Amino acid sequence: MSISSAFRKELSKSEIGKTINFCYQCGTCSGICPALRYTKIFNPRQIIENSLLGFKDKIIEGDMIWQCTTCHSCLEVCPQAVLVSEIMFQLKNLASKKGNLPEGFKLEGQNVATLGLNIPNSPAIARRRTQLKLSENITTPNVEDFKKICEATGFFDLVGKPEKKEG
Repeated sequence: MSISSAFRKELSKSEIGKTINFCYQCGTCSGICPALRYTKIFNPRQIIENSLLGFKDKIIEGDMIWQCTTCHSCLEVCPQAVLVSEIMFQLKNLASKKGNLPEGFKLEGQNVATLGLNIPNSPAIARRRTQLKLSENITTPNVEDFKKICEATGFFDLVGKPEKKEG
């Protein structure tokens, strides 16, 4: 694995990505990160460092970036205003385009595209909604609109087209 500034330059093309250049590796992002407390796999400071050093393949092909919960705590405490969680989005998008998208994310994407919801309505959800004095039924959007958007944007290229269930 070699060090290359090309990846850093690639990330720096966007307004969000430019902020990576202000990171001086203080570790404040890691200190507040809830994912790091529970996984020990995810370390935002380390991901930023690897990005600065140009270890694109290590980041894009690995699993570490998918541990980010997008809580934005790192963004709020960074003394240099590095948009860490936003950079994680960029890294996840690059990984997705390279085919590195966890199966769970693919299934969630397929659910949204075919049901209009990430989690389909179920008796348990209806029961909880009733307990909270909410309408038992969740209004679902026009799923055909979702499918058209997914087709037009290439979303199905990332998550795959859902298989039709026989029934």
